[in-house]
Amino acid sequence: MKTEKQFAEIYADPNAKMATAEDLLDSMSTAGVDISVACGFWWSDATLAQEHTDYLTEVGEKSQESLGSRIIPFVPMQTSDPPHFTIGVGELRKNQRTDLGSVTDLQGVVLVHVSEEVGHEYPGKSGGLSLRELWLLLINNPNLRVIAAHWGGGLPFYGFMPEVRTLIASGRVIFDSAASQYLYTPDIYKLIPAIIGDSSVCWGSDFPLRSQLKDLRDVKANLSDKAFIKKFTSENAMKFLNINNEA
Repeated sequence: MKTEKQFAEIYADPNAKMATAEDLLDSMSTAGVDISVACGFWWSDATLAQEHTDYLTEVGEKSQESLGSRIIPFVPMQTSDPPHFTIGVGELRKNQRTDLGSVTDLQGVVLVHVSEEVGHEYPGKSGGLSLRELWLLLINNPNLRVIAAHWGGGLPFYGFMPEVRTLIASGRVIFDSAASQYLYTPDIYKLIPAIIGDSSVCWGSDFPLRSQLKDLRDVKANLSDKAFIKKFTSENAMKFLNINNEA
């Protein structure tokens, strides 16, 4: 994958973890997870992006036939895609094809990899959007709804700013907790909801980097309020994605 520098940065290490749809379904069964969002990669090559899209779409359709588990595909975005996404898109990262900070008129739901401005380096960090790029993506696309991964690179810490608070209160952005154990102390689970409210956060496992079961156990170990645990691990994301899981 010499042409895919971001992919190589993350997966050149022979110990890097990958997972198939079957691996994910097994993980969900073990952890007691009913629904997972499976994200594509931010490919430079349009052919690879389409192959990944086809695979995720097929996986999502097949999982609909399962009564116990469901996979929701978030597919790679192409420059030729229409401004309105009929399917979830992600994960979005920096790429030579598109300056996401200048994109306008996007509609639908996207998951964006947002990197912290400070702290240690790790594979894939350089490819994430900056806080400013995330901010511009949100304000330039008022009909776009964004899942900001990894606590949005720390954007919630700016929740004391009126304009940031107003944007978050609009319900167009939700911050997931993926990779928390590698980035923050456990205080993050309580601190972010205290700043921006407990309806704008949700659990993200970042599987297969980390076990879904272990990750869920850590969440429950750091949150004592059962009502909030339910919102954090399921209800907030289901509301944001308009998911009805009554069946």
